[in-house]
Amino acid sequence: MEKVTGIKSVDFKITALGHGVVNWNGSPNLTIIKDDKFKNITNHSMPKLRGYTNVKEFNDDGTAKFYKHPEEINLNDVELYISQNCIRHHLFRGEHYNLNSPQLENNIIKLLCSITGLVRGYVNPKNENKRTSPLLLTDFVDQLGNGNFEQMGRSGSKEKETSKSGKDSSNSLFSKLTFGDTKYLAYGSISIEQLQFIPLCADFGRESMKINNHKEGQEVAEQLSSYLKKLSGNSETKAVYHENYVRVGSIFDEGEAGILLNDSAIDVLVTQTIELVKNLTIRQAKGYMYVDEVLVDYNDSQVAKNMFRIKTSHEQEIKQNKGSQSYAVYYQGK
Repeated sequence: MEKVTGIKSVDFKITALGHGVVNWNGSPNLTIIKDDKFKNITNHSMPKLRGYTNVKEFNDDGTAKFYKHPEEINLNDVELYISQNCIRHHLFRGEHYNLNSPQLENNIIKLLCSITGLVRGYVNPKNENKRTSPLLLTDFVDQLGNGNFEQMGRSGSKEKETSKSGKDSSNSLFSKLTFGDTKYLAYGSISIEQLQFIPLCADFGRESMKINNHKEGQEVAEQLSSYLKKLSGNSETKAVYHENYVRVGSIFDEGEAGILLNDSAIDVLVTQTIELVKNLTIRQAKGYMYVDEVLVDYNDSQVAKNMFRIKTSHEQEIKQNKGSQSYAVYYQGK
């Protein structure tokens, strides 16, 4: 089997600092004891906690039978985290777009020629054109565990009002599980194989955008090259169209029409993505978070267990700069 050599992924370890909760998980059903009776409540706000469930006991059919009390939580057994979906939203918020916009179907080239289109990925629900994201991100997991149970009261009038259901009177009291100082640890990885190739046909079910002929494919490649040159100022960046790109190691020369990014173009997108991660901040819900440090590994290992070596290796055992080495090339035009 033919081996692919070069930098196969760019991995990174992220350390972020902050205070308070920035990614809440709503108000789950919980239970309190009032007048010697159990009463279900939904006025306790919970952040995202790994390993926590609000259900204490289930029925035989899998539905909830009893819920936990608001204070019934062991902060040593759960971890505060920011979901990778929340991180992605804030990472690419500078290139906002509407998935339901009618312009998307007729002008998807504008989305493709963006960091969001090339790195975050997308799915067009109207024609199922899509680009799988080459960026893997883990959840940001808190390492300090400074959680607190807080009982709070509503400002203004404390008079009870009829609830939305009309069955009970609302209570001005509510509670939250809040956090003090936070320190998050997370990992990410950019797959060079997924980043470098943009399929433009539906043969393998992953068409990024529809083209009607090879001339249109050439035009898309030219627009992509122009975008990357403008983004970086590097005249060597190039996106090359071919009617039959075949994955290295394929038994038959059956490939896809598509666009392959050259080494300089890949490096532009890798650099831009790392800069986005380094400058990531979230300020919302009375909390904040900012990235403090990013350690990068240009991973060229041929050993399977080194796929994510940045998680277990010392700094001197990883490759923190690209140097003169090239990115791996997974496709050939045949």
